Amino acid sequence: MNIRIERYEREHEGAWASVLRNAKNGIFQFERSYMEYHADRFTDLSLLAFVDDQPVAVLPAAIDGHGVVTSHPGLTFGGVVLDTRIRSGVAFGVFDAMFGFLRECGGRRCVLKLLPAAFTSYPSAELEYALWRRGFTLQRRDLSSMLPLDVALPFNSSKLQGAKKAARAGIVVDVDYVAAFHALLHAVLIAKHGVAPVHSSEELELLQGRFPDRIFCRTARLHGHLLAGTLVFDYGHVWHTQYLACSDEGRDAGALDLVVQELIHEAARRSQSQPTGANAIVGRDPEDHAALPLKRPAL
Repeated sequence: MNIRIERYEREHEGAWASVLRNAKNGIFQFERSYMEYHADRFTDLSLLAFVDDQPVAVLPAAIDGHGVVTSHPGLTFGGVVLDTRIRSGVAFGVFDAMFGFLRECGGRRCVLKLLPAAFTSYPSAELEYALWRRGFTLQRRDLSSMLPLDVALPFNSSKLQGAKKAARAGIVVDVDYVAAFHALLHAVLIAKHGVAPVHSSEELELLQGRFPDRIFCRTARLHGHLLAGTLVFDYGHVWHTQYLACSDEGRDAGALDLVVQELIHEAARRSQSQPTGANAIVGRDPEDHAALPLKRPAL
């Protein structure tokens, strides 16, 4: 068995796409057309692994001026993406070869933002096991909310009352434009936290244009006035509320509760009508960040 690691170049676009099509832990954010919308902000150090000349794994990554390799600083998640056919023994060899290649490229430390298990299309824990065995340490862990649609928990009383209140007031939830939602999101984040959204309106519109079946908005309006909404990333079997926003008026009216309730109903209908539809909705970003100095001996 021969393992070869190569740094991603444009000529590898087909091989990269091939791995993602067959991956057990790939999502559309790892596609090059998504990653490269902000390529000017990072020094790309993405890798491909070939076993006996066949592409079997990719690592979306970038390196900064201090030799810190992150997978990926411009994405919600990262880590090594594996072909479904790869077994654990081969996977561990691929991981070691990738980390060795990163050292050769000047990497001094590696930070991986792991994809949550619920987002994988096939059970995959080789990377987590390998990181533990090779001395990586957990740097951060976030709590997330997930709602399995086949055994969905009911709304708690306050959320249910909020949704009912919004419906009685005539608030309507529907498809909306990214730009309209972003304006609300920007206003809410500035007012509450003094920060702007990670994505600009133009970036979100660009990404939605590239992935119209994967990125969409649902908003709540009263007589045309925007009160609340969410931007959803559709990973197939999981819908992720990438952004949620609600104005003060919308909060008083229960508008966001109605948005979430309607989104749950929509996802449930989709899962019943399409075999590949969503079977869960995820709220906050669940992230595990593991890190290891790359200057250490063989991993």
